[in-house]
Amino acid sequence: MNLQFEIEAENDVLIIHLKGKIISETDTADLEQEFGRLLNQNLNKVIIDIEKLTHINSTGIGMMIKMITKSRILGGDLVVIGLNGNVAKIFDIAKLDEVFTLYSDKTEALEHFKQTA
Repeated sequence: MNLQFEIEAENDVLIIHLKGKIISETDTADLEQEFGRLLNQNLNKVIIDIEKLTHINSTGIGMMIKMITKSRILGGDLVVIGLNGNVAKIFDIAKLDEVFTLYSDKTEALEHFKQTA
């Protein structure tokens, strides 16, 4: 299964649920386009839920780094929840915990944005 995503908003925070694999640019194209559209609406506080993401490679990591950079440029932030399995191993090996703020669940991540408001 290639990448599937759902986006919801809770107050002024976007929550992007990822499911499947990110292994090519074709997997990320729709998400990157939708993310750009939402940023243009000043929705720059983002939670990425990767609990159901089964595979990620440099393409997916690059996409997430672009997303966090764009969010921060616009005065927001991006945090990650649901880290587990193979994706957790990749995050560990690539030391992505030094790039992304990681939380175990949505409640903790939403609290992050309340504290930074």
